[in-house]
Amino acid sequence: MFEKQSGGIRKALLISLGLHVLIGVLFLVGVNFSTPKRPTQAASIIEATMIDDGMVAAQAERLAEMQANRDAEQAAAQAKAEAAQKAAEEAERKAAEQAAAAEAARKAEQEKAVAAQQAKAEAERQQVLEQQRKAEEARKAAEAKKQAEAEAARKAEEARKQAEAEAARKAAEAKKQAEAEAARKAAEAKKQAEAEAARKAAEAKKQQEAEAARKAAEAKKQAEAEAARKAAEAKKQAEAEAARKAAEAKKQAEAEAARKAAEAKKQAEAEAARKAAEAKKKAEAEQALKDLEALMGGGSAGGSSSAASAAEVDRYTGMIIAAIQRNWLVGPTMVGKQCRINVRVAADGLILTIGQGQGDAEVCRSAELAIRKTGTLPMPKDPAVNKQLQNLNLTLIPRL
Repeated sequence: MFEKQSGGIRKALLISLGLHVLIGVLFLVGVNFSTPKRPTQAASIIEATMIDDGMVAAQAERLAEMQANRDAEQAAAQAKAEAAQKAAEEAERKAAEQAAAAEAARKAEQEKAVAAQQAKAEAERQQVLEQQRKAEEARKAAEAKKQAEAEAARKAEEARKQAEAEAARKAAEAKKQAEAEAARKAAEAKKQAEAEAARKAAEAKKQQEAEAARKAAEAKKQAEAEAARKAAEAKKQAEAEAARKAAEAKKQAEAEAARKAAEAKKQAEAEAARKAAEAKKKAEAEQALKDLEALMGGGSAGGSSSAASAAEVDRYTGMIIAAIQRNWLVGPTMVGKQCRINVRVAADGLILTIGQGQGDAEVCRSAELAIRKTGTLPMPKDPAVNKQLQNLNLTLIPRL
């Protein structure tokens, strides 16, 4: 496109140059450079000739006409030259306008191309950024999935190890009990056999001493053999029983854990009820004592009120521990351990803060999770008792 515009400009310049040349030629052709001839004078002789006035007038008229024609030709040539000059100037103006338009078009085209390149570069940059963002999101998702799978595998492995340890412990305990039972039965069988042999020997002695001696020896031998047989049989049965109990122990471990959890919940509720009953009974006894002291002219209301508040604190403390126990997942390795932990509670029972537990690390970590899961604790309506329960130091003992 730019080459086409440059060709148009060259064409306009050539036309302008041609018009200038033409104007110059016309101007040169139209100008008469000759001077009028004057009549020559005789050098020596002057002859007088009569001149006809009509001829002189005609000659003057012809000269005037020739001058007018020359003036008209010069005016026409000058007008033609001026027209050609104006045409050349117009051509130059149009050529300049065309050149300016071509330059403007070239600049616009160049700017358009630059803008298109910049837009393309920006689009490619945005595409690269989008690809990088998607790649980062995919990497984070894969990493999160990997971490979740690793955590699940770790927890599953931990649960499996705990179950196997519990099963092994119960199997060993069952085997030990079975072996002890077999030894007891063997000793008892031997004792019974010896007693039976002694009885038979004494009875046989009364009938015939010689026969009694023989039969006593034979009976003793048979008794010892029978005792050995029974002992071997008892041992075999004990080992079989131990193997059966070990297999059952592994199968019953999870069921036993669930049963003990339910039992612990039931025991906690029963313990809370027992403590409440004891507190009520204690309060009634203290009230009776107060009445007796009043009849005797002594006693104080403050002591009874303090005892009632202490009983109410104990009762609600038991209820709070029971609520936490219901949300506590206890493992076999946690039995026999404990954790003492501070809990700050709002007046409506909402748990505000949980302090650092003191005791077994596993038990404290599990107890903290149970407290957070409980969320809201039971609180009394009595303002004084409620105030005492807002800062609790709980000793939590896991129970299966």
